[in-house]
Amino acid sequence: MRMRCFRLLSLLLLWAVAALTVEAAQAASAIVIGQSLPLTGPGFPVANRVQAGAKALVDRVNATGGIHGRRLDLLTLDDGGDRRRLAANLGKLVREQGAVAVVNCLGERACLEAAAVTRELGVPLIGPFSGAAALRAPMLRHVFTLRPDDRAEADALVRQLRSVGIGRVALLVDGDEPAREQALADALQAAGIAAQRLTMTPQRAALLTALHDLADLGPQALVLNLGPASLELLANEQEAARQAMPGTLAALSSPGLTQLTRLLRDRVIGFTSVVPVPELSQLPLAREFERDAEAFVGPEAFSFEGLAAYLTLRVCAEALRRARPPADGSGLPEAIESLGHVDLGGWPLHFGPGQHQGSDRVEIGLRGRDGKLRR
Repeated sequence: MRMRCFRLLSLLLLWAVAALTVEAAQAASAIVIGQSLPLTGPGFPVANRVQAGAKALVDRVNATGGIHGRRLDLLTLDDGGDRRRLAANLGKLVREQGAVAVVNCLGERACLEAAAVTRELGVPLIGPFSGAAALRAPMLRHVFTLRPDDRAEADALVRQLRSVGIGRVALLVDGDEPAREQALADALQAAGIAAQRLTMTPQRAALLTALHDLADLGPQALVLNLGPASLELLANEQEAARQAMPGTLAALSSPGLTQLTRLLRDRVIGFTSVVPVPELSQLPLAREFERDAEAFVGPEAFSFEGLAAYLTLRVCAEALRRARPPADGSGLPEAIESLGHVDLGGWPLHFGPGQHQGSDRVEIGLRGRDGKLRR
């Protein structure tokens, strides 16, 4: 009898030790979030801000205990702006590194590629930097956006142009985001604003030709929708641009919005933003972002793109806290839907089974001729 009791106690002790070992292993294992960004090439300035903003939130989560005791790891691979490399990177992140979600793709083409690949991989795509309507297609139930679509942004920008008496514009585009360009053209036409469309390729000769044509047109305002390569060219041709461009510029929020607002300091730039203007907003979200950027990353995080990435990772963290264990790609979409109405530092979002676009809010910003942001 004593021997049987001893054996039973031994088995119970072994079971308890094994359970504690499994629990400790689960607590020690990290939850991996993946992203593929152009860390080389003309997209680097944007990618650097995005990575810095995301890291600020991840480091805050880990400094305060992680997700149910588990560390949150953000793994970033460089795609150089190449969609084929992006697709390969996402496969590595999910299949080899165990990423439970993909975040922060940049631009229309990259995000459409990411949406297709993550659908095959069975993980959610959260916070794409694109308002393309195609990302809201019914079959893409794994995609969760934190921003309004292109048409909503274009309408907001055009209303602002009309309100200040602009009736004749030039629209300078480079084909980087075709759907966004078309949304702008449609909104201008619907508002009765005469728009002359100038299309360039991201090459210096093409830019100089476009600037020459722009000078001949003499519009009241210039509306721009340019990708990273074209913005880099524009930064290098500021003298020629100043001679050709009117006193008022306008643009939709884009992965390069910070870069654009730092160009052509003697021009007024009106723009849309899908996050609070970080330098001006007094919302708790913006102040918490500033705190975490200073504590964990540095000034490169403090930008429109950095705040958008910070917000995306904050949504991820909130959903992971609600997800049924183990937190994996299959259960995370349901956890995001369960967030419902959620206020993240004064910035409300709403998700649900039929609601994968968290926000329809568009902010209107202005940068004055002195280079300072006004609102």
